[in-house]
Amino acid sequence: MKRVGIALGLVLAVASCGEAQTQNEWPEDWPIVPPPTEHPVPPPPPIRGEPATRAATRALEVLGRVRSGMRETGYRHALSVDERHGRYFFDCSIMVQWVLRQAAPRTVAQFAGLDRARAIHFVRAIERAPVGRFSRGWQRLERIQDVRPGDLFAWRRPEGFPSNNTGHVGFFVSTPQRVPGLPGGWAARISDASRFAHQNDTRPWPGDGGFGTGTIVFLTDEQGHGTHYGWWGTQSAGYVVTPILFARVGP
Repeated sequence: MKRVGIALGLVLAVASCGEAQTQNEWPEDWPIVPPPTEHPVPPPPPIRGEPATRAATRALEVLGRVRSGMRETGYRHALSVDERHGRYFFDCSIMVQWVLRQAAPRTVAQFAGLDRARAIHFVRAIERAPVGRFSRGWQRLERIQDVRPGDLFAWRRPEGFPSNNTGHVGFFVSTPQRVPGLPGGWAARISDASRFAHQNDTRPWPGDGGFGTGTIVFLTDEQGHGTHYGWWGTQSAGYVVTPILFARVGP
């Protein structure tokens, strides 16, 4: 996530340690709601599944290369990558753009005139993408049930959210699984670049953030459309209300 407000970070960081939280611990105008269950539930075991396109396979290969070769990482609003020495510094949108330049360059050609792509640019690209076919390398997925490893998620910053970011974007590295006991809840392992860690994350917390893989939970409606996200997976004390977009790159 680009730059989360300190107050929200502290509230939800405490939640990730398992302390009880209530809805009125954050201001009423923040778009956050309590989990749709009174009791914490464990995330389901991740199921990797098969990527749907060659481009998604290539994206997973790039992410795997980063994970295996990384020696140092941090969250920065600029690109600084030295693969030879395992140094990876970027934010979420810069990381995604860097991966797609190698795995599916057609998808990011539309960002060529920007100083750097931000999360909102990925949100808009996915919103413009058709369902059921590719255009400019993008295909929008309407249901979380259709997501496979190597696909992407993105959301825009909801109005009233205490952050200077424009949203968030990252990659699925496992097939989303229903969370038993959590109505509308789907858990997945994802890779992103963030200042804060997720549930069962490869990034140390507290720390400098950067590239990592962790578990996040999406809440969906009856049609499988993403409606909320829980940053700390099934340990989240609050779910942020905002439409979640899912996309596939290809072919």
